[in-house]
Amino acid sequence: MKPRLGDRCGSETARAVGRLLEDAGRWVAPLGRPEWAFDLTLVSDGVMGDLNGRFRGREAVTDVLSFSGLEEVGAGPPDLAAGQAGAGTDLWLDPLHADDPVGMGEISGVGEIILAPDFIARRCAAQGWPLEKEIPMLVVHGCLHLLGWDHEEEERGRAMRRLESERLAACGLEHPLVGAKEDD
Repeated sequence: MKPRLGDRCGSETARAVGRLLEDAGRWVAPLGRPEWAFDLTLVSDGVMGDLNGRFRGREAVTDVLSFSGLEEVGAGPPDLAAGQAGAGTDLWLDPLHADDPVGMGEISGVGEIILAPDFIARRCAAQGWPLEKEIPMLVVHGCLHLLGWDHEEEERGRAMRRLESERLAACGLEHPLVGAKEDD
């Protein structure tokens, strides 16, 4: 999958995170289909808190939200079968989004990952985690959500964390939460 970066935050931290995100395509390349594209958007803490409240019923800022444009039910064979290229379940492209609207060889509508860079930076500082490790993990984590993964059940959460660790290790990166307890 290919990320398309958008900065709606504009803070100095967002600019630093934007520079880190220049490698995001490498972190997620084997996930999904090569022609699939997703939006990767940086927002302020206020916007993230509003989105988290509206879509998850949690009135607080969070680090990452993912909105998948893929369907878990569809007609015919899935566009991506469970277990293939990181898919957590069988997935079908929404027919309304299964085209190449900008003529760049990308299928839009696969989803959007939203990050709150200022919140992430504060949490990293408080936990002693380098931002350079946290951002790749959050992007991979968000992509796995786009591909049907969740961590509501403990077993699925462990499997998702294992996939994150494997993907990061393949890029020469460490998972900042392995061996640590994550507050989610």
